[in-house]
Amino acid sequence: MLAVAVLLSWSKPANALIVYQGKIVPAWPNIRGPALAASPSGDRQNAPGDNFFPHPAGTVKGLTLLVDFSDQSGAFTPEEISDWLNLEGYSRFGCNGSVHDYYYDVSNGMVDLENTVVGYYRAKNPKSYYEAGGNYDRAGELLEEVLDAVDADVDFSEYDNDQDGTTESISIVYAGPSVTWGQGLWPHSGWIGEQRDGVTLDRYQMTNMGDSLGLYVFVHETGHMLFGWPDLYGFGDYGVMGNYSDDTNPVPVNDFFRADQGWIPWVDITSATNATFAALANDTGYRYVNPDRTDELFFWSNVQNTGRWDYLRGGGLLALHYDGSINGNNPPDPLQLAVVQADGKKDLDATMWPSPGSDANDYFRDGYNSEWSSNTSPDTSWNDGSDSSLRMYAVSATGPSMQFSVGDGSAGGSPSAGGTTGTGGDVGSGGSEALGGSATTGGSSETGGQTTGGTVSSGGSSGGSSSGGRAAGGELVSEGGNDSLGGATTVAGTYGSGGDTSQGAAATVGGIAGVAGDTSAGSAGIEAVAVSHNDASGCGCKITPDYRRHTHRGLLVFGLLAALLGWKRRGRRAKG
Repeated sequence: MLAVAVLLSWSKPANALIVYQGKIVPAWPNIRGPALAASPSGDRQNAPGDNFFPHPAGTVKGLTLLVDFSDQSGAFTPEEISDWLNLEGYSRFGCNGSVHDYYYDVSNGMVDLENTVVGYYRAKNPKSYYEAGGNYDRAGELLEEVLDAVDADVDFSEYDNDQDGTTESISIVYAGPSVTWGQGLWPHSGWIGEQRDGVTLDRYQMTNMGDSLGLYVFVHETGHMLFGWPDLYGFGDYGVMGNYSDDTNPVPVNDFFRADQGWIPWVDITSATNATFAALANDTGYRYVNPDRTDELFFWSNVQNTGRWDYLRGGGLLALHYDGSINGNNPPDPLQLAVVQADGKKDLDATMWPSPGSDANDYFRDGYNSEWSSNTSPDTSWNDGSDSSLRMYAVSATGPSMQFSVGDGSAGGSPSAGGTTGTGGDVGSGGSEALGGSATTGGSSETGGQTTGGTVSSGGSSGGSSSGGRAAGGELVSEGGNDSLGGATTVAGTYGSGGDTSQGAAATVGGIAGVAGDTSAGSAGIEAVAVSHNDASGCGCKITPDYRRHTHRGLLVFGLLAALLGWKRRGRRAKG
């Protein structure tokens, strides 16, 4: 028996469902991710992700089979369909690139989806016959027809991309419009489960072509088929698996799913984190895992309505709550993945297809709601009502780089000024970085070089670097170096006399900014940390804790001794 998953409509939201082995389920029951083990606080993680969901990567070969009918011919040639699916820069019908371009962009070059187009196959019956069936029996009938018809000419084993014995991407695109939700040939994803050419044909998707070609439905169905993502009812417009959005420029996959795939980096936050971060737009995510049940977590990132995100209303820090013990999103029940609306209204997860699907007040930002904790609305409780101890506060104004703090300490200063510390910095007033170059007690560097107490920044500019500045009790690298084509290698600095360090400075490789310091003792101030996304080619470089500890240990000891010596000398001069 074919198991079928019914997905969203071309033109309006529909009460979609998934039928697996004869049972209606809210999400694929055979896809369950691992429990998480949070990495040390402040560590920056890169590809691969945690893989709650299937994670095909690199070149992914897909098969697309074209079908027409005696009463409905196809509106486009196979070559035109191939361009729609594969051509770089495709713009017909106002599309923002091809299906390939969409996934290449949102995955930051980590998924290169190439669809081979075969057909047309002329169905045995008119389209009206398949549309008249109750539920999806006749869609399954058509699927079997097509597979049998092309079997002699198609080697299905070519579409087992990871050589695990199952195919990843089989799509059917049929001529004509979709007709009736929940039956016939309505666009859907389903499961085949039969052997051909030595492999098991796994999930498939079926989409209609109509008389114009848009992107939304095909990329949405591909999300179900290729990555195993569920429909995100009650999620609004904040991802392509949620509300139906712009057909020609659909919103990207939500950042939690992207981080899970390893497409964007994330920083792990724990209850011990006491730091200030600078979050770049549509880039790095921040994750706070429930230590008592590691399939539950909070995730947030800086989402701005630019580029592929321009369908959204507003921008700022968008917070999500994931609970892997919940099977899919079925409003108004608790959701597997929910938007934590900054206005506390919870109107998104109250209905299947909220309208409007996005709102400026859903985001945390200065001037509206700049704190999220156990004492705010919304609060940071876990789904069982227990206190998570997460406190995010001092959120800056919305923009391409947003600063926020986590923990119970005081904020570490502004990214543009390089950050300041209260009590945990250098000796004296704690020191400050006026322009990222000079420290009041730690020496100065006109070229972004090494200060007496201090940091090394190979990316510093003359007169100091606003993006490479150092706070005496912690560091902020707001841009993470030059990052257009791999970027400059930036040494992410060391602490001065504000305390010893457990991990030391983090070097950034290929434009990736690591964790800019993590103190274990001697510093009462807040560390300032910023993370930048890897380069445009999708580099998955990772800076590990061991690398930071061992590579920079000598530099840390030298900097600490130099700072202490400088303090003693200044003390003698003051006494004299």
